[in-house]
Amino acid sequence: MKRWIPGLLCFFIFLAQTAGAQKIEQKDINPPQKNVPGGGRITRIDYTRHKMIVHFETENNERATVSGPGHRNAWRLYDAQSRKQYNLIYVKNIRVDGETKVDYLDEPRNAQFYNVHSLKCEAHFERPGKGVTRVDMIEEDVEQFEGRQDPLSGGLSSQWPYNVYNVRVLPYDDKEEPATVMRNNRPPVAAPKSAPATKPAAPARKPAPAAPAKPRPARPDSVVARTPPVKTPAPRVENFDNRVETGKTYRLSNLLFPQSDYRIQAGSYPELNKLAEVMRQNPEIRIELAGHTDNVGDPKLNVELSRKRVEAVKSYLVSKGIDRERIRTVAYGGSRPVADNTREETRRLNRRVEVKVE
Repeated sequence: MKRWIPGLLCFFIFLAQTAGAQKIEQKDINPPQKNVPGGGRITRIDYTRHKMIVHFETENNERATVSGPGHRNAWRLYDAQSRKQYNLIYVKNIRVDGETKVDYLDEPRNAQFYNVHSLKCEAHFERPGKGVTRVDMIEEDVEQFEGRQDPLSGGLSSQWPYNVYNVRVLPYDDKEEPATVMRNNRPPVAAPKSAPATKPAAPARKPAPAAPAKPRPARPDSVVARTPPVKTPAPRVENFDNRVETGKTYRLSNLLFPQSDYRIQAGSYPELNKLAEVMRQNPEIRIELAGHTDNVGDPKLNVELSRKRVEAVKSYLVSKGIDRERIRTVAYGGSRPVADNTREETRRLNRRVEVKVE
């Protein structure tokens, strides 16, 4: 009996992994795109409910570099029409000359390879919004990318070799099954219809009573493998001012970020400068920065967005001379709302950063 136990454990682990697998809803084979000479290309794009999975390949590189999420040269998807970007979540299956070199890259670091004949990988991004039809897949910061655009060449003057421009984005498909597949090398051929087989009429039977309809189970989330954090009531907070007390939590009400972005807007600097001055005048205090979002979008991505926002605030305070050891950060995503999430005018109150004085 004991010899069966390891086998049973492996079987149950396999079932758990299969249940949490991400469901591919749409596939775009060889999507239309514009490439930089000497760069790479996109061979396929898969879509889940929350992700856009780009299959990328490049050839003949003396040095090939793939950057993980959070690195300044990590890929991102950029919608030039709305000027909105969608972040890289992780990179999978980095294969060099047919051999898998990196299974999973989700840290802000580089994976470098030399004398590469062929490199292939999967880049998993946040899925663009429903109105987005084209994106650029770029390696550098959006501001640098925009600064190098050349109207005469259609924006293809960037020096980064892995940029791919004007990539088609499929619209959302709300069908359950089967997955929508688009092949751009040739149109799909419809299967010939066969005549239905005739069967002898069965004798009439009294229909069985209909069973009560069961509620349809919710779709498994395509990105989050873990259960979303349990919602807990938010602590009582006040708006931040020059006077602070130990043990109290304050809301930075004038701290502003673009939607779905973690770059601090210039209008936030006065309040952050005031916080830095309070910390300079009170060198004994430490603070905890807590990031919060609304409940729109994927819970895991919201937690990551709130983490990046508080890290951006911490970096700003450190640049003003505050010791980073005095600043702790925590990210809650949308698990601690302070206002109704059903209306935008109140939902925006949940997109906030709070300061707890310790």
